[in-house]
Amino acid sequence: MAIETWLPALLGYLIPVGLFLLAWGGMEPRRARRSATVGALALALAALGYLAVGFAFHLGGARVVSDQPGLEGLDWLFAGEGKLNWGIVGLKGFFLTDGAATPEALALFVTYLPLVTTAVLLLVLSLYGRARIWQVAIGGLVMAAVLFPLAACWVWGGGWLANLGITLRRGHGFVDHAGSGVVYLLGGMAALGALVGMGQRLPRNEPGEPEEMPPAHFPLLANLGALLFGLGWLGWSLSLPFHVAGATLNLPRIATNGLLAGAGAILVSQTYCWLTVGRADALMSARGTAAGFVAISAGAPFVPPWAALVTGAVAGLLLPLGVYLVERVLRLPDETATVALGIAGGLWGSLAVALFADGCWGQGWNGVGMDEYRTVAGQGVTGFLPAAGLIGDGPGQLIAQLAGLGAIGLLAFLVGWLMFLGLNAPYRPRRERKPEVVAVEEAEEAE
Repeated sequence: MAIETWLPALLGYLIPVGLFLLAWGGMEPRRARRSATVGALALALAALGYLAVGFAFHLGGARVVSDQPGLEGLDWLFAGEGKLNWGIVGLKGFFLTDGAATPEALALFVTYLPLVTTAVLLLVLSLYGRARIWQVAIGGLVMAAVLFPLAACWVWGGGWLANLGITLRRGHGFVDHAGSGVVYLLGGMAALGALVGMGQRLPRNEPGEPEEMPPAHFPLLANLGALLFGLGWLGWSLSLPFHVAGATLNLPRIATNGLLAGAGAILVSQTYCWLTVGRADALMSARGTAAGFVAISAGAPFVPPWAALVTGAVAGLLLPLGVYLVERVLRLPDETATVALGIAGGLWGSLAVALFADGCWGQGWNGVGMDEYRTVAGQGVTGFLPAAGLIGDGPGQLIAQLAGLGAIGLLAFLVGWLMFLGLNAPYRPRRERKPEVVAVEEAEEAE
């Protein structure tokens, strides 16, 4: 790989660094001190799980869908009954041996590891200090070894969600350029399921008690984290990872749309704070910034600049509403806001592709429409608002996006919920029975 490819890929490691600092800014000091090693722990768990089986599950069938040199040994994509377009999981390259030992395959490992770490971090941050350390470690390993690789195989490894445009002729299949669904929705839903499985709830507010923004314990670190997150996002998005091979993209458009989405999110999240509490809240502003980058991750190459600004603005509004929903309505202890960030940004960003993609770019995405799409030569990923002279395909692309969101979200929530329901079962306190019930039972036993 040339330096112009390596440098953006390595900048991608700023994504988990920024996310960690962003979450740390909202932790109360005592918990923040205990959580100082969470970032390193997440990287270690991600590297171990992705090395052992995750890379194979994700890209074990890379050769089946790509003729890139150096990937000849990654040629087993399990699809059931030989129906290749319904690929479920790759089965070559465990422990980076055999077909995964080539320089090209190892380069893919390095490129995708920051996104694996980010998905792990979303889960670990929400649980650290709430669950026992061995439970957190198991959750992180499952995310790196199973959850992320499965979702990534379905969307980025030639799996069935990517091929919905071929098998069912639904748009270009599930479209996700930089992880709105595969990384952030997955991590947010897994964290939501884990918190529900743990069974912990925050106390209800007293009636009439005014609502306040979550406290910003380290506002400078939170805003620095948001900026590093955005810089890492720009780097990784310009690195041309494996799953974009064969598609026609406009790199300056990707960078422009990312910056505009971040700007829109900042403006709206700060305006929301002014309207609700009468001041610009430092922590919510930083979280809103990150939400803008999360939301535009799916559609950055495909939407026009004005739509990127709108996508970020809506994400900046959804983030504080999501934080309120998680903490005040569901009463889940998520002071890092990773659940709201992942779910709100991931859901909206993935749907925005079907709404705003204009068809100007993305020719050949997921193997669809390299020469023409919907009888129009040179048309790419398209939603409800095509550019002049192109034909819209909003309904088809929307169905593909909804299918992807449903599959990824359901998988993540169920695994997170069932795993931590089981892991925490021995420690779940028994409910104390009322004295009158105990007396009745004792009387019945005496008879």
